[in-house]
Amino acid sequence: MLNIISLSALSNRVSGPKKVVENLIKGLDKLHYPYVINKRLDACKRLWIHDDKFALRHLSKLDPEIKVIVGPNLFILPRNIPKNLDLSHVVYLQPSEWVKQMWLDFGFKECPIEVWPTGIDLDVFKLRQNKSKDYILIYFKQRFDYELKAAINALNQKKLPFKIINYGHYKQKEYLKLLNNCRYLIWIGRQESQGIALQEATVCNAPVLVFDVSYLGHWIPREYEKTIFTGEEEKYIGRVTSAPYFNSSCGIKIKKIDQLAKAISYMEDNWREFRPREYIMKNLSLEKQAKDFLKIYEKYWGLNYIKGFSETILRGGNYRCNFLYRFLFIIWNFIKRNKKISKYIKKLWEISQ
Repeated sequence: MLNIISLSALSNRVSGPKKVVENLIKGLDKLHYPYVINKRLDACKRLWIHDDKFALRHLSKLDPEIKVIVGPNLFILPRNIPKNLDLSHVVYLQPSEWVKQMWLDFGFKECPIEVWPTGIDLDVFKLRQNKSKDYILIYFKQRFDYELKAAINALNQKKLPFKIINYGHYKQKEYLKLLNNCRYLIWIGRQESQGIALQEATVCNAPVLVFDVSYLGHWIPREYEKTIFTGEEEKYIGRVTSAPYFNSSCGIKIKKIDQLAKAISYMEDNWREFRPREYIMKNLSLEKQAKDFLKIYEKYWGLNYIKGFSETILRGGNYRCNFLYRFLFIIWNFIKRNKKISKYIKKLWEISQ
């Protein structure tokens, strides 16, 4: 049995962290593996602290029989981890190899890092049925305007029809409809630790031309994201990418703007030959990723995967009042994304000091 501690599970807002926890839950349901959500931290032998930083403060008080996986939606960089937080008895999750390597390069050594991406829902994002592929779909997420214009100009010169979808300004239903009718995507997105939206496109069997990032700071951050990386961190190259789960069956990748025209011509000639859905089915199905997650407890602590099916709750009770936390979580996200309110609260805090 697994105890899932997640703020995102309480939210109604679609987000990457919410997809991570939702898709794991869907995978657990498919496996018929028992789980509880936001119960007391010692409710089960297997504890996953997904994105609730406050829960980490109680780690030192837990009985050693409680084995803990934390992340991936907790800290962006190792320097964001509080100095007094003891992670020596946990396993930290990162969604892809490049992020794991970045953390190691930035000096993280407090605990093991395990790479685990969440599964992709093959039932919601189905194989495309529409045989009339009318246009190219440009997916644009927090990149420079001149890069978008370069793609538009290349398509116009070739007299190719296209549509643009902007990150944060569409609903899932609209995205599914656009995916069903496009020939392929041109993906102009920021760096991604997993890239769930891109994987949702590929699981629909839509090939992708990825105009990849070249370094960590290759993006236009929103107001509340502007202080995430220092100037030095932004220059980090490593294996940074917009598409960490991608191979030649999914499409092609380029990194230079002058490669766009040639890459588009290649996609026009070959888009029918790609089989991206097969890649997702093999590597990122809901069942496989749920099982891979549970196997981490077996790998590090010997908690048998099969025995987990017959386990029950050790101790009853909730970790917190879920109704109150849902309310606070919604308010906090609203404040964080509202520039004027954030500045006002900051000013009040400074005055009070």
